[in-house]
Amino acid sequence: EDIIVSTETGDEFIIFLTKKREDKSDFYPSDLESLCDRMTDWLNENIPAITFPYFKGRPRVGVGYAIVLHNPLIREEKLVNKLIDDARLMAEYQGFKTMMRDKEKLQELIIKESIITVFHPIVDFVKKKIIGYEALTRGPEGTEYESPYVLFDAASDSELLFELDRLCRQKALLNAKGLSSDYRLFMNCIPSAVHDPEFRGRYLQALLDEVSIRPENVVFEVTEREAIDNYHLFREAVEYYTDFGFSIAVDDAGAGYSSLETIVELKPHYIKLDISIIRGIEKNILKQELIRAIKSLADKMHSTVIAEGIETEAELSALKEIGIQTGQGFLFAKPGPAFPDINRNIIQSA
Repeated sequence: EDIIVSTETGDEFIIFLTKKREDKSDFYPSDLESLCDRMTDWLNENIPAITFPYFKGRPRVGVGYAIVLHNPLIREEKLVNKLIDDARLMAEYQGFKTMMRDKEKLQELIIKESIITVFHPIVDFVKKKIIGYEALTRGPEGTEYESPYVLFDAASDSELLFELDRLCRQKALLNAKGLSSDYRLFMNCIPSAVHDPEFRGRYLQALLDEVSIRPENVVFEVTEREAIDNYHLFREAVEYYTDFGFSIAVDDAGAGYSSLETIVELKPHYIKLDISIIRGIEKNILKQELIRAIKSLADKMHSTVIAEGIETEAELSALKEIGIQTGQGFLFAKPGPAFPDINRNIIQSA
């Protein structure tokens, strides 16, 4: 009876505190501010865990507050509406403060280079061997940024995606020092990365020389975290790296129209199937037909199809029946910092 909860819109909730709390003799605006700060922190820490994996982004919540004083000259309905408007403005302000705090934390993370690079093996099922490793990025252990989804979503929200991506590329190469020349290094990059003037020429060659990796062993894996606005300019930029010796892969194929458009426009060396169409493929005829169509297109372009996120032997068997012979996933190995080996029993029985 002391608290009323109402919904104004689908994603907006209003809480009315109608009476003083019994255990406090006084209640001041500062008490409400403290309560809202605690609610904001708790909600933003816990909601992502509830929404994942249904929503891979990072939903943020702003909590505002307002106080209304009795005024006999103003109708109660008008006072309540003013109260709601003030609380909504305060919520927007709190949301802005949260956004700026997040941006500062991310800027500090980038400045201090506080990211961790792990490597995930990519396997040829037919030849029963590792063909390369994908470099993956994690934020500091024990923080919300440890999740790559949260890390890159926060970077996108803070308009720091290019800066983070650039750091990830540098760290991927530096941490790949010692990688055998028998393996290819797959590096994720956003589309704008190919326009980076400081990631080419003498600097790029010096970096590759430092880690003893040949350009022919590097694969640029283009992700969908950023839209490609002009394919003509993008192809021209990509040609610099292919002329240099790099290979090109398109990530998340089958997850949306844009990845298919990118495949047609770029004619990449590798096409990586999104985990969403791999999961449960042995029971889904439509997914199987979609992969057959992508493989048919890849064969015409002389591209290699790589299935991502293989977790069960049933998924592996279904992929092999379709003709896919390369992939990665927890079935073979988990990502690790020092070029992890694969489950040989699984490979031998594949």
